[in-house]
Amino acid sequence: MKDAKELLKNLIALPSINPMGRADLPPKLTGESRVAAYVEDFIRKTGADLITQDTGGGMKNVGGMICRGSKKTILLQAHMDTVGIGENLRLLMPEERDGKIYGRGACDDKGSLAAMLSALQKAAQKPAGDYNIIVMAVTDEEYTWAGSRTLVENQPTKDAWLGIVGEPTGCRLVNGYKGVARFALETTGVAAHSSQPERGSNAIYRMGRVLANLEEYSAELTKICDGTLGCETLSVGTISGGEAVNIVPESCKIEIDRRLTRKTYPEEARESLQRHLQERGLDFTLSPLMDAQRAALIEETHPGVQLLTDSCRRAGISPKPITVAFGSDAYRMNNAGIPTLLLGPGSIDVAHTDAEHIPVSELEQA
Repeated sequence: MKDAKELLKNLIALPSINPMGRADLPPKLTGESRVAAYVEDFIRKTGADLITQDTGGGMKNVGGMICRGSKKTILLQAHMDTVGIGENLRLLMPEERDGKIYGRGACDDKGSLAAMLSALQKAAQKPAGDYNIIVMAVTDEEYTWAGSRTLVENQPTKDAWLGIVGEPTGCRLVNGYKGVARFALETTGVAAHSSQPERGSNAIYRMGRVLANLEEYSAELTKICDGTLGCETLSVGTISGGEAVNIVPESCKIEIDRRLTRKTYPEEARESLQRHLQERGLDFTLSPLMDAQRAALIEETHPGVQLLTDSCRRAGISPKPITVAFGSDAYRMNNAGIPTLLLGPGSIDVAHTDAEHIPVSELEQA
């Protein structure tokens, strides 16, 4: 029987970088197929019923189910993909030191996956229980969410009574998370030779005026607050424009990330921004929503929250639920009608960094 620590080290050593649309990354480092094969083999050995779901591109969700004849199913989910490693191949070599395990995916999200697989292994030895249990390892959380979309569209996962998504929450139970709205904004100009800029119209200069207004708008958003989820935010995450230094740029594009409370729907966020900039006479084009998920709060009175708080208390973890600003696959599960909580070992503060790690104590608690 493998423990969670051994499982995590094995998972880290299997590269599963999400290429996020890039074609220049080595195939031996990208995709979830290696992790999926490992998980599938592990689940077969537990005796749990195997579940596979095709998510496209040759990838698949893999999971195990223990059916106890209950009308209620608890769905535990963690994702197999990770962000990239740059040139740092050491991130694929799990290292344990000072009570922590280091490596890419240690906390986001292979620590949660290891804990869930370990729990499935133990549950398989106890066929009696109040709930059916499903543990799913899903694809593509870091980019287009193909795994979670497939999860909520197919049996037996789509009819779960309660969802638990593994994310690095420091083993704190999360019952609320902000919504998100993402879109692109583009300004256009007229190209000309840079020695005669007066013959053109500079799209980057136009974007500069937009950005100045967005900074002011962002400050106003901090006044839209929710007593549980905090205040709304706006962040410009990417910018691109121009072809060459000797050409007046004819286009410039930014991508915007809005985090929302329950007071604002994603489409309202887009329309509000568009109206704000138009009223100031700015010339731009705003894309349709590229991602749109509503904020969620699962009330503490919900039986699923009470079940998890009791479990946390028995495990010596603080039972008081908290809320977070970051997003996860829980969005899609909750919006599909599965009340979904977050709980997992590790800290979001070190996710996606070269110092990514997870405390062994939290892994064992989870």
